[in-house]
Amino acid sequence: MKKIFTLISVALMAISSNAQEIPEHVYPIKDVVWGDITWKDGNGKKDKDNNDMFFLMGTGNGYKNIYAEEIYTDGEATGKYRPFYTYIDYEKGETGLPGYGLYYKLTPSMAGTIRMCVWVNKGNRKTFIVKASTGLPLTPYVDYTFDGYVNGQNANTDQPKLDDNGQQVLDNEGNPVWIQAPIYFTADEIKARHDEQGANPYVIDKGNQAVWGWLTFNVEAGESYCVYQQSSQLGFGGFEFGDGIYVASFGPGGIAPEFAAVVDGEGKATNVNNRGSVVSFTTCGVDVEAVGGAVPTEVTPNLETGIANVKAEIESNAPRYNLAGQKVAENYKGVVIQNGRKMIQ
Repeated sequence: MKKIFTLISVALMAISSNAQEIPEHVYPIKDVVWGDITWKDGNGKKDKDNNDMFFLMGTGNGYKNIYAEEIYTDGEATGKYRPFYTYIDYEKGETGLPGYGLYYKLTPSMAGTIRMCVWVNKGNRKTFIVKASTGLPLTPYVDYTFDGYVNGQNANTDQPKLDDNGQQVLDNEGNPVWIQAPIYFTADEIKARHDEQGANPYVIDKGNQAVWGWLTFNVEAGESYCVYQQSSQLGFGGFEFGDGIYVASFGPGGIAPEFAAVVDGEGKATNVNNRGSVVSFTTCGVDVEAVGGAVPTEVTPNLETGIANVKAEIESNAPRYNLAGQKVAENYKGVVIQNGRKMIQ
């Protein structure tokens, strides 16, 4: 079942402490129709012992805001609109947490080390662990590490690959073929791969391949930590904390009870709001919030706000005014007018 929400002020809410520059022909949303949101097990990837590793898969990806962008064909407006997303660019000093889409937030009751099992759809996209009280990301390979597997990086096991007659399969050159399993990379080996590739600091592996394994980071008591990717899917396998182990998905159809309670027989979420499908529970001394967000199938712009679109080339130091014509400081929150244009700050 598709869900429809009226979000007249969506562009004015939940934005970062930095002004968001919006391209031309992008408007706040009045109404949005969400596609189906699902929570399901999937991606039974293998470990080094050739055992399946299952992950809970939520729809969508994490983002900061959503707008309506008018579609142009050959330079002509079509009167049709599609979703336009904004993300938090930590490398430009922006801060905050995702407002919509897929992410996982963990809040431990005591200090310690969390080892979170994740499946990252595209290892060359930025993966973030954000401290909620500051809105700042942890520093890769300093505050946290990743160890695990990279899609396509395999090695032979000592188990022969057999045909239907129980005979070992031979390759085209007559050599025996062995069952392969993923290579397990330690945190130091992943770091070495990362440095050799010259990858972005927040990228786990530069290749356009899935990676799966464990994010390990120290946590403070009562502090929340948000794990998400800006523009790709992120699977959740569970976590270890202290003496406790939580498994989110444990085989085909084996979704943990907390998630099974909010989906129907096909895995479609039954508890949808404008953030997505929110699943909250406490286990192993950690408060967990998982938010799955579907991709909008239709967006309607709110053209009555009069918010014009901000071009990147405008003078960023020009005076700012509120809608009453009063001059405001650059840290003012809300709709401001600068260089004759309105923008959301």
